[in-house]
Amino acid sequence: MKKLLYQSAKVTIATVVAILIGEIFNLHYSATAGVIAMLSVLDTRKQSMVVGLKRLSAASLAVVLAVVLFNFWGHELWVLAIFLMLFIPLLTWTRSTEALAVSTVLVTHIYTINTLGTWVIINELALLFIGVMMGWLLNIHMINIEDEIKTCQLETEKTIKEILRKMKYQLLNQCSVYEQAGLLERLDELISQGTRKSVEFNNNFLLKDYSYFQRYFLMRRQQYHVLAHMQTHFRLSFLAVDEAKLLSDYTEKLADELNECNDGMALMEELNALRAHYRESPLPVTREEFENRATLYQYMNDLAYFKRIKMTFMVENGGIKYC
Repeated sequence: MKKLLYQSAKVTIATVVAILIGEIFNLHYSATAGVIAMLSVLDTRKQSMVVGLKRLSAASLAVVLAVVLFNFWGHELWVLAIFLMLFIPLLTWTRSTEALAVSTVLVTHIYTINTLGTWVIINELALLFIGVMMGWLLNIHMINIEDEIKTCQLETEKTIKEILRKMKYQLLNQCSVYEQAGLLERLDELISQGTRKSVEFNNNFLLKDYSYFQRYFLMRRQQYHVLAHMQTHFRLSFLAVDEAKLLSDYTEKLADELNECNDGMALMEELNALRAHYRESPLPVTREEFENRATLYQYMNDLAYFKRIKMTFMVENGGIKYC
C-alpha cells in the first residue's frame, strides 16, 4: 500500500506540474504534456529512461513525417491513415511500440490544427519534452527495496532449512513426504518474489550493476528444483536405519549451516568422507536392502549437487559482497 500511494503521488505531481508548465508557456493542448508525464513515471529508473528515449526519438520522427505528408497532400483523414500505415510498421521493426500512442496524439494535433507553421512543430515537441522530462525528474527518487530483498533472502533460507530438517526425519521414517508439499510451495513463492524484487532493484540503477540479488535467487531456484526432485527418494521406508542416520545427521548439519555466506567447502569434504564410508560398508544382501542402499546413494548425490550449486555461485561471484 505504501508503494502504491508513493507511485500515485509521483504520477499526480508529474501530471499537474507538466500541465502547469505547458500553460505557463501558452502551449496548445497543454494537458497532453500531463498525459505524457503520467505515462513516463514507470516502475524503475532504467525503464523510465529507456521508454522515455524511445518516445522522444519516435515522436520527433512522427512529427517530421506527418509534416512532410500533410505538406504534400493536405490535412486529410486519408493522409493520416497513410501516416499510420508507414509509422506503425516502423515502430514495430525498431521495437519502439511504447511510443505509438504518444506519437499518434501529437500527430493528430497537427491534423486538427490544420496548419503547418513552425510554431505547431515547436508546440508538439515542447509538449513531448516537458512530459518526458517530468517523468524522469520524478523517478530520480525511488523507494529503496534492498531491505525487502534481504528479508526475502532470510525467509528463503529459513524455508530451505525447514525442508532439510523434514528430510532428516524422512530418512528415519519419522516424517511423511506429504508434509513437505506446503514448504516447497512457500519456497517457490519466496524465490519468485525475491526474483521480481531483485530485477526491480537492479533496474533502478543506470550506471551500476546490482544484479547480485538476481543471481542469488537464480541459485536458490536451482536448489529448489533439486529439493523437489529429492522428494522422490522417500516413496519407501528405509530398512537400514543406521546407514540412513548418517545421512540424516549430515542433512541436519547442512540445515544448521545453510546461509548466504557459507561457501560449503567444509560440508562438501564431509560429504565426500561419508561417500567413502558407504563404499567401504558391507554390500547389501537382500533385494530390499539393495534398493534402500541405492536410494540413499541417490539422495547423497543430490545433496552433493545441491552443495555444488552454491559453491559455483560463490566462485562466480568472487565471494559474497553483502556478507
